[in-house]
Amino acid sequence: MTCQWSAAVAVDETDLIAEETQVITYDWDEQFEELLSFKGIYGHCNFPQNAPEELTKKYPTLARFCHDQRLEHRQLYHRKFCSGKMTLQIFDIDVRCRRLKEVGFEFDRTLAQWYNKYHELVEYRNDNGHVRVRRKENTPLYKWILSQRSRRKGTTGTKLFVFPEAQITLLDNIGFEWESEVYDELWNAKYNELVDFRKKHGHLEVEMLGPLYAWMDLQRKRRAGQKLRAPLSDEQIRLLDDIEFPWIPNR
Repeated sequence: MTCQWSAAVAVDETDLIAEETQVITYDWDEQFEELLSFKGIYGHCNFPQNAPEELTKKYPTLARFCHDQRLEHRQLYHRKFCSGKMTLQIFDIDVRCRRLKEVGFEFDRTLAQWYNKYHELVEYRNDNGHVRVRRKENTPLYKWILSQRSRRKGTTGTKLFVFPEAQITLLDNIGFEWESEVYDELWNAKYNELVDFRKKHGHLEVEMLGPLYAWMDLQRKRRAGQKLRAPLSDEQIRLLDDIEFPWIPNR
């Protein structure tokens, strides 16, 4: 199979016309077997488009293969439902798309981007022996980890609200920490500071603009789902309720 697709996102059928300047030749069945081999090792068949160097060396054409299949899928539905004709070419594409779908291939480019960050986290774990990424090390990956915790708990601002069990399993398999022990320790320290303030003053009217006031405001936003952090746990809410935490601040 000779692939000559444009790397640009297709917006109509003309975008899917072959270009002579970008010719990559490979055998479709061989690449499909490579994809199955990749799935056998990593548990899924959505090869990342921004693959780490190690994966790129091991599977040099698999990223382009996956890219081409998504374009073919768009071509299939554009021609199949717009022209209403079933040509031999469309039939062949249809067969290939069905084979990919059966093994769990994700045709949606946006949903497939999840695997880019996932493999970035896998690479981090391989280098460091854990997946506790710190913000100062890699801010985008750190925020992605927080968003996965929020998705699992069902309170997140991301469009990818539904969390497939297959993705949860992939994260479990690399030791993903759904609750951050380090963050909980910091939370407990601030909570105890707030408890001490209440014991000393008999109220929780903390001075505005101070660090403790900022922490209290953050807890309100976390409970309301306004912050890109794992939401407050039921236990944390209970502890705050026990000291009559003012969820609505007195202005």
